[in-house]
Amino acid sequence: MAYLNSLLTFIEGRPALAIVLNIILLIVSGMFAHLMCKFLLIKVVRKVFFASHKKDVPLEKDRRIAEKLSNFVPVLTVYYLLQFMENMPASLVTAINTMCGILFFIFLSVFFNEMLDIVNSSYLRKTKRKNHSIKGYIQIGKILIHVIAAIMILAVMSNKSPAIIISSLGAVAAVLMLVFQHTLLSLVANVQVSSNDVLQLGDWIEMPDKNLSGEVTDIALHTITIRNWDNTISRIPTKNFLTETYTNWQAMFSSGARRIMRSTNIDQHSVTFLSQEMLAPMLAIRGVSEPLSKLLDGRDPMGVADSWFIDNGLTNLTLFRHYLMAYLAERQDIVKEMYIVVRTLKPSPAGIPLEIYCFTSSTLWADYENTQSAIFEYITAVAGQFSLRLYQYPAGHDFWRLSQQHAIEKSAPPGEG
Repeated sequence: MAYLNSLLTFIEGRPALAIVLNIILLIVSGMFAHLMCKFLLIKVVRKVFFASHKKDVPLEKDRRIAEKLSNFVPVLTVYYLLQFMENMPASLVTAINTMCGILFFIFLSVFFNEMLDIVNSSYLRKTKRKNHSIKGYIQIGKILIHVIAAIMILAVMSNKSPAIIISSLGAVAAVLMLVFQHTLLSLVANVQVSSNDVLQLGDWIEMPDKNLSGEVTDIALHTITIRNWDNTISRIPTKNFLTETYTNWQAMFSSGARRIMRSTNIDQHSVTFLSQEMLAPMLAIRGVSEPLSKLLDGRDPMGVADSWFIDNGLTNLTLFRHYLMAYLAERQDIVKEMYIVVRTLKPSPAGIPLEIYCFTSSTLWADYENTQSAIFEYITAVAGQFSLRLYQYPAGHDFWRLSQQHAIEKSAPPGEG
């Protein structure tokens, strides 16, 4: 006891040493409080925040919240312990109190940001709408937290009321709006995109102007991330989805059907009226008899004169169109309840476009392409049975055949050929 009294007397005679010891005491107390809370707060956090659903909450969330809360305790410990140190200079006390106030609001903003991240992850894990994102709203909340924290820090540093700081910001509001105009535009765009559900996670979108086609993987405040089908990543400003044209294919997936609208060109010179001579190879194809019988009003095809086909305007292309509609209606991968149309479009120098319009029963890309390819491969092969030729530009084989024919005619003796 005597040793302690002598030590206190020695310290009281040296003010500078007392200040240094007080500062060391504050630092040690703060570090000890931080370490104690970091390991003891996990149980408290689980009991206070997650009492109703402990088993569903992973330990990682407890640790994250406990770490953020443990930052407050050293600051509060130093602040209140400082009040009992009467021999500290007033300027140093003010400086330490200001530092404690700044750290308190910094840690407070970090804590609320962490809570918002936990809310976001919990929403994605538990919500029934797995493709709905609230990341934009979370980022808006973080911006507000940072703004409020900055105002409070300025108030602590200037030792003024936060109301005075807020009122003084009115003078620079125009400058702030100019600086944060992109953020404000993104905020409006994100609210409209999220509230109207025009764009959700997992949607397949196409933006031709940007040469983008892929799946939406992230909807943030400023940007929307798209994974293209070639596995590249693109980030587009959120406001672009209000000002630029894009296509969202999600409605197609929801409907359960995907449209085929493609045409092939028919050589116009191959289109002619039906005749008995032409009917023989056509009737050999399964499924031709029924559409032909409807066109003939139940007449026997073999008993109809050629003049009847001319008088009634029945051509090989007419029969081909009706046969293709019957063929599509019989396919299992084509939806019968939706439109099935085979029509001719406006003739062009490339021939008469014959368009197929129908819907596949599978929306998967591979299934869709297989169905579409099978239909047009069949059309290419079966068109000749209806005395129709598909149009294509002359190729190398065509010129080679013409040259061979010209060589044969040139080598033939005079009077032949």
